[in-house]
Amino acid sequence: MDLDKLAGVVETMIIEHDYPGFEPRSLKLGLPESLENMSAKTFASALGHQSVFVKLAALRWFQERPGVAKTYLAAVLGLIDNDDEWVRMEAIRTVEKMSKLPPHVGGIVSKGLSDKTAAVRKASAKALGKILKRSVTKDASVIDALKVAAQDADVDVRFKAQKALRNVGEFVV
Repeated sequence: MDLDKLAGVVETMIIEHDYPGFEPRSLKLGLPESLENMSAKTFASALGHQSVFVKLAALRWFQERPGVAKTYLAAVLGLIDNDDEWVRMEAIRTVEKMSKLPPHVGGIVSKGLSDKTAAVRKASAKALGKILKRSVTKDASVIDALKVAAQDADVDVRFKAQKALRNVGEFVV
């Protein structure tokens, strides 16, 4: 029932803020306090909701609570392959905020380096820099993927990939 309430409020807020030229997926909703205080289980359920807007609201809620989000790491990682580029990007940003991640996470996030959307590639490179910096072991396949991304056609992706490599001591020539 809480999920239906959350979805209803999110959809209403999107409609209320809509205007020509507005990208509703970019809206970082300030949810009412009654929704902000809903259980993490409700927001975890929202990750599987059919509405992109509800998924984005849940991901952004978890970004403010990375310790809680870690409990739902598998669900968040599952959204890295989502059809919507904004969901993929926000899922990567959510993972980026978590600490003490299992070693396999870097490999999953590195999928974003080959995304068709530059913003997702950029978010992935940035996140990997932080994930690798906090990691005890450095996954060679992730380092290699960042080296490829350091030659990306998009200047922002190149910059973030190069910065990530420098942060882990892998200098790019």
